Amino acid sequence: KRKPLLEESSTEEGGGRQKSRKYPGPRRRSREGKKTRAKTSSGAWRDARGGAHRGAGSLSVRQAEATPGWVPVAEAGPSAMAAGSAAGWAVGALGVVCLLLRLDFISCDSQVIYGAVNKSVTLYTSSFKPFKEIVWKRGKDKVVEWDDQSEVRAFLSFKDRVYLDTVSGNLTIDKLTPSDEDEYGIESPSVRNNTKFTLRVIESLPSPTLSCTLTDGNITLQCMILEDYNTHLELIQYSWDCPSTIQCQSGSKPSEAYVTEEGDLSQEIQCIISNPLFRRTTSVILSTCVPSDKTRHRFVLFAILPALIGGLLFLKCFLGRP
Repeated sequence: KRKPLLEESSTEEGGGRQKSRKYPGPRRRSREGKKTRAKTSSGAWRDARGGAHRGAGSLSVRQAEATPGWVPVAEAGPSAMAAGSAAGWAVGALGVVCLLLRLDFISCDSQVIYGAVNKSVTLYTSSFKPFKEIVWKRGKDKVVEWDDQSEVRAFLSFKDRVYLDTVSGNLTIDKLTPSDEDEYGIESPSVRNNTKFTLRVIESLPSPTLSCTLTDGNITLQCMILEDYNTHLELIQYSWDCPSTIQCQSGSKPSEAYVTEEGDLSQEIQCIISNPLFRRTTSVILSTCVPSDKTRHRFVLFAILPALIGGLLFLKCFLGRP
């Protein structure tokens, strides 16, 4: 069934004559639209048209070709696919690394181990199958090595003071010295976890000295190490143990504390210093921090006050009798 043709009329100047012409507008435009949509659905001109399938605002194929920057999908496809493949490879590689870290196949952490001077320390490891060869290193230098075809062999200054357990792979170092501090690691096909051990050698802590002074009604307590001790001072921690009846306030330094003079001066306060291996304490009675005359007056007042209260109660009861 043919659709009616549109009619357009015009009037010539001066003549008054009218002429009209007919043209099949809608039908022809509909066919062109179908042809354009077919090309769009095939994907050949998708980037050039930029949304032709939405209808009224679409461009024709010729208009798209005349648009600056127009690139057919057939030409843009390979570069887009290459970019997508690179991103995919990066994400995939990151996922594999995370999986290995989670399964302990790779370890970037260094475990800190503390040992005391002239004592021993053991570096523990784990394996997923029996050992056939082991090499322990300090930095890049060998400490000890062994395989199932030979005996254990120690190197450098570790001779006669290291013990290698060939079953567990653990390494024990005796008679530690400060010069033994370094990073240690095991190399073996039987070990998945490449954990490194950072060894810190610490000297025993001396007993601290506790001093106190009275200033403006406050007793200042200071805990100090008087000896020439300089081994890993950054590891030393200070703490205070105060009775529940005394309120200790922290000073400007961890080694300082404050107590008010009005507190119970018969109580004892303890200073504690520690590091990862050692702990030392010292104490002081607060009454020793106050001049003797003030202490004597305070004790006299504490002795007289109960007697005075008792006398007043006695007088009240005696005078109140009929």
